[in-house]
Amino acid sequence: MPKDIIAVEGKLTPLSSKTHITYQFHLEHALSSLEIDFRYAPKQFLDREASKPLILEAIENYSDPAWAELYKKQWENYYPLQNLLTLSLDSPLGFRGSAHRHAPEQRHMICPDGSKTSPGFIAGDVPSGVWKVTISVHCVVTPDCRYELLVRGTDQ
Repeated sequence: MPKDIIAVEGKLTPLSSKTHITYQFHLEHALSSLEIDFRYAPKQFLDREASKPLILEAIENYSDPAWAELYKKQWENYYPLQNLLTLSLDSPLGFRGSAHRHAPEQRHMICPDGSKTSPGFIAGDVPSGVWKVTISVHCVVTPDCRYELLVRGTDQ
């Protein structure tokens, strides 16, 4: 039966974009597996009026100037804008993987069995020591975005 190791929640704003939030936890002893549940909301920014200037600014900043005017006329092709938060995991021995997925609700498993370990993560032992889960806040476009992170472990 999995036991909770860390349970956190937070609130982000657009000022949080392009930042990282790292949570550390210490495992007293090796485990047979780790489960990570991560969710955030809202995913989409559904305010068309407020989205337009953000989209136009992004087109101006990031597109080829030769194409910018055409893209601006088609700004609605980029609507709705979306928040994007992703996860990465480090064990006491180093990088154990990442989940750079767009889904706002995710569940990941890390264990020695490669067929059960979630894609993007490295299968292997779950040793004792300090682990780190990093939330990469790529972009928050909504006025606020709430997240929840739950890490559970199963004893050997």
